[in-house]
Amino acid sequence: MLPFDTIEEAATFMGRNLTVAETMWFKYSAKKSDYYLYCHNILFLFLIFSVVPLPLVFVEMMRSLGFDKYKIQPKVSLSLPEMFKCYKDVMRMFVLVVGPLQLVSYPSIKIIGIRTGLSLPSLWEIVAQLTVYFMIEDYTNYWIHRFLHGKWGYEKIHRVHHEYTAPIGFAAPYAHWLEVLILGIPSFLGPAIVPGHMITFWLWIALRQIEAIETHSGYDFPWTPTRFIPFYGGADYHDYHHYVGGQSQSNFASVFTYCDYIYGTDKGYRYHKKVLRKRGLKLMVLKTEAHTIILLKILNPNSRLSMEQFSRAASSVFLSDHILFLGGFETFFAIVVLILFHSLLVMVMWCYSSVVATDPGGVPPNWRPLTDEEKGDADPLVGSGYGSAQLDPKQSAMVAASQEIRFCHKCKQFKPPRAHHCSEVYTKNGPSLCLGCQLRRGIELQFYTFLETTLVSLLLLRVFMEFFNEGEIDETPGSLAATFITFVLNIAFTLSILGFLIMHITLVGANTSTIEAYEKKTSPRWRYDLGWKKNFEQVFGLDKKYWFIPAYSEDDLRRMPALHGFEYPTRPDLEPLQQH
Repeated sequence: MLPFDTIEEAATFMGRNLTVAETMWFKYSAKKSDYYLYCHNILFLFLIFSVVPLPLVFVEMMRSLGFDKYKIQPKVSLSLPEMFKCYKDVMRMFVLVVGPLQLVSYPSIKIIGIRTGLSLPSLWEIVAQLTVYFMIEDYTNYWIHRFLHGKWGYEKIHRVHHEYTAPIGFAAPYAHWLEVLILGIPSFLGPAIVPGHMITFWLWIALRQIEAIETHSGYDFPWTPTRFIPFYGGADYHDYHHYVGGQSQSNFASVFTYCDYIYGTDKGYRYHKKVLRKRGLKLMVLKTEAHTIILLKILNPNSRLSMEQFSRAASSVFLSDHILFLGGFETFFAIVVLILFHSLLVMVMWCYSSVVATDPGGVPPNWRPLTDEEKGDADPLVGSGYGSAQLDPKQSAMVAASQEIRFCHKCKQFKPPRAHHCSEVYTKNGPSLCLGCQLRRGIELQFYTFLETTLVSLLLLRVFMEFFNEGEIDETPGSLAATFITFVLNIAFTLSILGFLIMHITLVGANTSTIEAYEKKTSPRWRYDLGWKKNFEQVFGLDKKYWFIPAYSEDDLRRMPALHGFEYPTRPDLEPLQQH
């Protein structure tokens, strides 16, 4: 019940006009008690249990019209009286258990904070909460379902639900009364953890029951929208659970498949689908060969081309395309992994090319540090807009008077601050620098390499674990051995890269190069350490769009003298303590 008599009062309280949806909600619920609104679930559940399965009854009765090919267990057929008997049993349970449970559970709804007032939740909020509800319910339901498949749980409770080895829509809520009460806990747990509006709660109860009816439909329609939801089980997935029956230790998930995948309780189903797919592909091979031979005979009856060779080649092409478009979660997952793997590979190659091909830079001939009198706007690097005007009070552009002049005796010229001579490059290419200021972000190569190798390790992990299984292994010995060796080497490389990545992240955070890290061991405070944020920006630039690619924006190159390697912001409070 809303605490407003008119829409105008509600608008005044909210400080804005009501939306169309809020106006409709006000007109409907303003004078109705919260208890009355909550009891709407009884009506919703009755309509869902009674109306939603009716199209499936029609399909079952009209299988001869072409629906038979979508039947998951085509050898099992239920008559109309048998389905009506199932419906009567469900309605009996509804009247004796579900309805009374809704009536007496209202205080718990008030305790957890399901609200009925204004304002209404946004569409984004509703979708986010429903997603959380489905995830929580699915995880909790998984473990309760596994418990019910124990010896005691199945014999005393869960066997009632498994009376239908080929489930139908009406059989979704068909269960022992105690199972109805137990499985109500996961459905209530999500709203208890993330309470929302009564409308969201209505939608949650309705969608959960509709989803259960869909997974118990007994039909796998190719146009079902839920087929495109990642990790969604669906009718075919749950039908296998009923097909195996009481001995089933597979496919316990109610909505999504991630729990079965993580805990390995989908192996029977995957093996079952693998066998069916092989049979289906063999049949398609025979059909393709026959069609190919007929087509060749029609086009050229006198052709001496080997029918067997040509048909085999045509079958190979056909099968490759067929496997690519098998559909379902496996194809979706494979496409996602394929895109992710090659995206990371592109970034690794881009970063590697940048590190190898980018000129690290060198000291211009006859360069010398400027004196205090020579510094100022005449210096294009200092007067570029990134100088002292953008630094904190405790920071300043480097002043020559506060530092000793640095000179390289091998190159016979002055050295800019933070520049180091490399004997290897000097002996081969003359005076130069191995690591220029723009190559400090080579850390991106390590970052993307770590992500790529981690992804490969995760993909190999499942097959790697097969090596330690005592049961039957799907992989061939050669494939398993190759995967085992590849996984071990990949993990070793990933951990090595991780060590380098952590080290260089630490150096970036302290604004220190590898050589400087050894030089300043005795100095706990570093003159170039401007704080982690400015240190990061000095390496990766100010433009956030360029942080994850090995490049700098034109603005950063123009306004940041540190990227040219001659001027670096310092902490003036540390100048007297650290002289170079």
